[in-house]
Amino acid sequence: MLSISRRILRYICVLTGKAMSHYILIAQSGSSMVMLSHANIYLRYLSSSLDTSNRYSNVISMFYRYLAGVDKFQSVPLGSYLSLVDNQDIKNWQISRQTIRVANQSAKPSTETIIEDGKLIYGFLQWLDSQGYESCVKFEYKTWMPNFKDESLLAHIKKQALQILDGKGVQVLDRELRQNKSYSLPTDYELQSLIASYHDPVYAAMFKLSLGTAMRPIDLCRFPYLGNGANSHLMPCENMEFKGETTSYFIFTSKGNKSRTVKVHRLDLKALYDHYIKDHYARRADLYAKRYGRPCPPSILFLSSRGIPVTPKMISRRTVDARKIARLKDPSIRPEIRFYDSRHWWPTMFLIKRFKSALLGELSEVRDLAAMQVLKDQMGHVHLTTTYDHYIDVARIVLGAHQGLVNELATNPSQSVSQFLKSPSLV
Repeated sequence: MLSISRRILRYICVLTGKAMSHYILIAQSGSSMVMLSHANIYLRYLSSSLDTSNRYSNVISMFYRYLAGVDKFQSVPLGSYLSLVDNQDIKNWQISRQTIRVANQSAKPSTETIIEDGKLIYGFLQWLDSQGYESCVKFEYKTWMPNFKDESLLAHIKKQALQILDGKGVQVLDRELRQNKSYSLPTDYELQSLIASYHDPVYAAMFKLSLGTAMRPIDLCRFPYLGNGANSHLMPCENMEFKGETTSYFIFTSKGNKSRTVKVHRLDLKALYDHYIKDHYARRADLYAKRYGRPCPPSILFLSSRGIPVTPKMISRRTVDARKIARLKDPSIRPEIRFYDSRHWWPTMFLIKRFKSALLGELSEVRDLAAMQVLKDQMGHVHLTTTYDHYIDVARIVLGAHQGLVNELATNPSQSVSQFLKSPSLV
């Protein structure tokens, strides 16, 4: 079996002077190490987010390992794999993953994940084609995508998996996974419990700031102590001048290399100062200087207790720890709660606050272009209607579940997130 390692490459781009970091793939071929150059060039192109690079590199390495086991590629050098790949190879890879899944009677990876990974590989090969690297894939045909609703294909998968007659098929496994993943927003009690369970106040502060802004973890990690340029007005709130209840934070690059401006409430910035900056920042900045041999740059605000700049991966790990602690205290707290729920919480509460009980009426009543634009700008999504429709549905479910508590759900504009979470419970 082909062995592929994934490593993070960090360097300064000679053209832009910008610090770059992304994954690269290195294959073990006999006694030699082979750089998978085509994949690495693509990962360099996607270098705006380490999380994105992590996902893409993982899927691409899986595809390479699959190709290495196909007869067609046995006598082909690694560097020539992609020039021989065709639509059927991508399709067969997806079918192979479903076959292994059924053989293991596993809920994961779901059909949706397998298809999305196929799209990722298709997009990778399409990008290479646009850059002049040839392959045998015909991009005008969708013959790379298997129809997992086709009964004959499902029967073939089950037969290949050598399952007994009563073994669960693809459709049953998908249905069970959907049932286990049924999603609802965290309650205010769950949010408070998670916040209180972080061992380091920096993560609680970041979580509350995300609740108030819908910023992604990567955007939070780049939030400055002192801003410059378009963000030169940003500083500890004790020194800021506010012309209204909110101020703007310009995000230069986020997911997909997109920039946007988000609104940050004055009281959320005050809570950030009271709960993190006032008592923790200066000491942690000193630890940063001792660790790295230079003063902590004003572009970095969020530091761990050891003076290390917080990263999205650190947020994820500390949230898992906090959730475990919260559930030890109260097992009724759901194990699905995660940091990213804060990003879904903001748009849901925004829509409930804006439309109140009108959400439960005709959808035409809440087709508000101004609200759609606010949601799109704050969330940073490209597809305005898709984003809006999704969160309208979530808000309708939440409001319907708590009908009669509209005044408790609709946050007062004079409240910060911390104050709202201490208001009467939604449940």
